[in-house]
Amino acid sequence: MASSLDPSSLVAFEDAAAGHDGILSDSTGDLFIKPCTPAEIAFYESSLASHPSFAALMPTFMGTLRLGSPDQTLAAQASTSGVTPGTAASLPLSDPGLWRGKKLDTQTAIVLENVASGFSRPNIMDLKLGARLWDEDAPPEKRARLDKIAAETTSSSLGFRVAGMRVWQGARGECVDEKASEDTVSQTAEGGQAKDAKGEGGDDGYKVYDKMYGRKFTADNVKEAFWEYLRSSRTGVDERLAIGLIKCFRLAKRFHDDVSAIEECLEQQESRMISASVLFVYEGDPTTRNEAWAVAEESPRFQPGAQAEVDSEVNSARQGETDNDGSLDEDDDDDDDDDASPKLSVTKMIDFAHAKWTPGLGPDENVLQGVRSIRKILLEIFIALFKQWKEQL
Repeated sequence: MASSLDPSSLVAFEDAAAGHDGILSDSTGDLFIKPCTPAEIAFYESSLASHPSFAALMPTFMGTLRLGSPDQTLAAQASTSGVTPGTAASLPLSDPGLWRGKKLDTQTAIVLENVASGFSRPNIMDLKLGARLWDEDAPPEKRARLDKIAAETTSSSLGFRVAGMRVWQGARGECVDEKASEDTVSQTAEGGQAKDAKGEGGDDGYKVYDKMYGRKFTADNVKEAFWEYLRSSRTGVDERLAIGLIKCFRLAKRFHDDVSAIEECLEQQESRMISASVLFVYEGDPTTRNEAWAVAEESPRFQPGAQAEVDSEVNSARQGETDNDGSLDEDDDDDDDDDASPKLSVTKMIDFAHAKWTPGLGPDENVLQGVRSIRKILLEIFIALFKQWKEQL
């Protein structure tokens, strides 16, 4: 089937943290429309057709759009795919990978569902995967440049780096913690930047962390970026915006379990994905977030009464004996994914301009290195938070 978009309804992403020229949306903000290559379209189509378990981790593919044509017809191919709906990034972050730079010289765009749709104040973290950042067709000078970036960042040592973050700080006139801002600026003074960005209604409510912020971390301190993103009270953020101890634990645990699912899926696939990303989104508005927690806790993913169970997981993690998915034996609920309920968090893999299925070549260890590193960091964070919670009992 096919549907159409009114050309006059397409708008540019004026409030994006960073990204490429030419990225558009519809008037509702529900769609993410970006110029693309035939290879990316082919990857989405083949994923939907032959790799449903991975397709469930991807943005929903709505189809393609011919830019500049009179009718701008959308071929809505995904609407009849039967694949579990997912999302795509509505707020492109600083991305030093292969898509970073000028608008692609193409009239074809890919249409995806907007990952931030349904969040009141989405907090976004983009983690670029891979120690090798170039595709086989990259010229020698590009390979050398990207190898240098990898060697000087956590891309080489951990298989990922922080490409960018966008975190809600509070609208103008609301509580924005000055100490937290000073601490963040100090932390990024060696080249990375954290700057205010316009939120909805023109309020300077977001703090944007650019690509240089992520490039300055090492394997020893990159965990601090995760603490900053999770708005832990340990970062000095205003208590009215900070996430409490037990909820911060649960949020880190949700992201950990999501990444574990990605890891498990990728270990069973034969693919090569250059410059793909893991994208985290969670609700940044405290009031809406509390409403989302109330929905999620109707079927709790964590019960303090299961302390012995968590202690066992902590001990196993210390010994390197966690299960393949590294997860606790908790009830997994999707209540917060109901369109009628406020969203709490979502995790997706995005950016497939240089991705392909490679039968016979085995799993993509270049990407898996980064996924495993991310999972380990999140595991360490939620263990630390649980220990801190226990000490306060």
